[in-house]
Amino acid sequence: MKNTTRLAAVLTVVAWLGGCASTPPATEFPAGARAPAAAEIGPLLKGRSFKLGSGGVRVDYAADSDGVTVYFSGNVDHGTWRAEDGRVCSNFKNISSACSDLRVVGNEIYLKRSNGSVVKLEPRS
Repeated sequence: MKNTTRLAAVLTVVAWLGGCASTPPATEFPAGARAPAAAEIGPLLKGRSFKLGSGGVRVDYAADSDGVTVYFSGNVDHGTWRAEDGRVCSNFKNISSACSDLRVVGNEIYLKRSNGSVVKLEPRS
């Protein structure tokens, strides 16, 4: 099975299992969330590693480049990212490219995923 086919199957299962959760995912940003300018997003992400919500997805942003690595369901993919006003866009080797809305509330960072769910980027130590 090609990697892209296997990846699509894994993502379908993950999305289905996410729908089985007892608490539906948030679809709106928290009150007071603001869209940062593109220039503000780099310092928020570069050199940091985050867990996305409770789904077991981890994203590592390179400190010295536009590189990004995502870990999910036993898989790894590498790519690049760029900031736009209020959005972060990623281009991976296997995962479909996408732009996601990004908001901040104080020191907290939130991302609206392509499935419409809003997740908090939890910094990893």
